[in-house]
Amino acid sequence: MGRLTIHSLLAAMLYVLLAAGLGAAEPAPATSTTDAPAVPAATPAAATAPLTADEFLAKVAAGAKDIATVRLPFTQEKHLAIMEEPIISAGVIEISKPQSAVRWEFTGKSVLIFANGKIRRWGAEGKEEASGAKDPNLKSFQDQMQAFVSGDWSGLKKAFDLEPDATGKPTMIMKPKSKDLAKYIDHIQLTFRDDFTAPARMSLVANGGDETTYVFSEPQTGIELPAARFAGP
Repeated sequence: MGRLTIHSLLAAMLYVLLAAGLGAAEPAPATSTTDAPAVPAATPAAATAPLTADEFLAKVAAGAKDIATVRLPFTQEKHLAIMEEPIISAGVIEISKPQSAVRWEFTGKSVLIFANGKIRRWGAEGKEEASGAKDPNLKSFQDQMQAFVSGDWSGLKKAFDLEPDATGKPTMIMKPKSKDLAKYIDHIQLTFRDDFTAPARMSLVANGGDETTYVFSEPQTGIELPAARFAGP
């Protein structure tokens, strides 16, 4: 399972958590990036009664119900056991529910796109990389992404054991059920903004102790995302 498959997994997971609840949403009026409505920054959530996994996902769906498009800038920090300092990269995730499409871009490095039922990836020079069409892992994730864009939440619970925070905070731990995936990932911790409209932080902890963390900036919602954004660099 290479980088393409892992990033496909993360893209699929973020899609279902950000967009699967938008099935009945009307596209929001298009705005420019600079005019995009601001969403209050996340603040420490007060402890409340713990949620079940279904209740947690219901809150995510409710928080995203009026959002049809979103751009989510992020900073990635990779903490590797063999390195003293983290590797830091910037990027952006763009999701369009009307187009059933996701764009995951590492600025100046690579672009991953799910659109038209397929996952594609381009390197830093803009050249499309071989996707390994015969790779059963990739085929599985493509099928899962297609299920997610149709609003099927069951795949997330089939792929992971979901453990919402016991104190009621907007945080959930995801542990892979697949033995193949568990070889690479110990767990994923996802913390949402207090209003559940978007994730604030996501950490992927690998077996062996390496950790990759995504810190998300304020989401830009209701923006115009032309089809060309999901066609390639």
